Amino acid sequence: MRKPGLYFIVACIVLSLLALMPTAHVKAANGNIVGTWTITVTVNTPPSAPPFVFTDLIAFNSGGTLTAASTIFNAHTSENPLLPPPLVVDTSEAYGAWKSMGDDSNQFAVTFDRFLFAGPRTSTELYGSFFPGQYVGKTTVQAVGTPDGDSISGSFTNQFVNLGGQTVFAGSGTFTGTRLKIEPLAP
Repeated sequence: MRKPGLYFIVACIVLSLLALMPTAHVKAANGNIVGTWTITVTVNTPPSAPPFVFTDLIAFNSGGTLTAASTIFNAHTSENPLLPPPLVVDTSEAYGAWKSMGDDSNQFAVTFDRFLFAGPRTSTELYGSFFPGQYVGKTTVQAVGTPDGDSISGSFTNQFVNLGGQTVFAGSGTFTGTRLKIEPLAP
């Protein structure tokens, strides 16, 4: 015959120990960046060039990983007639890492990559010979940002590199964003 009182006592001890365990929250000193953010990216362009602004969704995961999707850099990027030749490649989603920049800092650092694939208009001069859809390089983005409640801002650099290791494009810019929140259902 089992003793229900003993099981109850063991369960209470286990629950008490779980309640006393510290919870791990990875966050910048001035705000937790874990969550999904709508990011507006502004690329630095020459004075005579039109502005280059687009939107990303970035999910910062607990533990220091991230994933991102872009309105410009995606599986159909090579079809955009307005992009310069180095950017006329199709891209994967972005995967990367982030970390706080120290105990006393409210900044965080980010690095993420996207794979590059040849599209119908991709330059063979920049990316070598290929067949459409072939992996032809990667792009790496490095950024530093500062969260402030439900807002975020910072700067970034990026490089597009072909399989020969040549940088075919390097850029920089700034970003701002807001935390994605749960909204009530529309009527």
